[in-house]
Amino acid sequence: MERKVNTRRHLEYYESLPYTIIVEQWDDGSGPYWVARVAELPHCLIHGDTPEEAIKEIQQVKRDWIKSNLERALKIPEPVLHKYSGQVRLRIPPSLHKLLWDRAIVEDTSLNQFVTTALARYVGFPAESRRRKAAREKSPRRGKEGATRGR
Repeated sequence: MERKVNTRRHLEYYESLPYTIIVEQWDDGSGPYWVARVAELPHCLIHGDTPEEAIKEIQQVKRDWIKSNLERALKIPEPVLHKYSGQVRLRIPPSLHKLLWDRAIVEDTSLNQFVTTALARYVGFPAESRRRKAAREKSPRRGKEGATRGR
């Protein structure tokens, strides 16, 4: 006799887990679009015209993915919680190290801050170098009407 699994209970359990949603802009040559995916669930992704649309749609796709795997008695990965120390150790070629060091000097910042800023820019995280921040702070302030003082 075949025993039916209570998929509703399991579905609610898996839906409540803190899965990692990743949203990226893609372009296949026909124009940019946004892809949302659940990092821990293979092939669980959807695309949309905007990041918000992709994020909204991924919730239903995640539910359908979990439900389908439960019905087929397939393994469903659970999220692994990570603690991030803020430290990354990496080995790079000496020639790249020199180029990064030289660029940090030009930017009037530490090598650590320069690399942090470069990585942040690459992944779309807002960050600015000390030099740019100082230049922004030294620039004339804007008045209430948006005009620059002194003009």
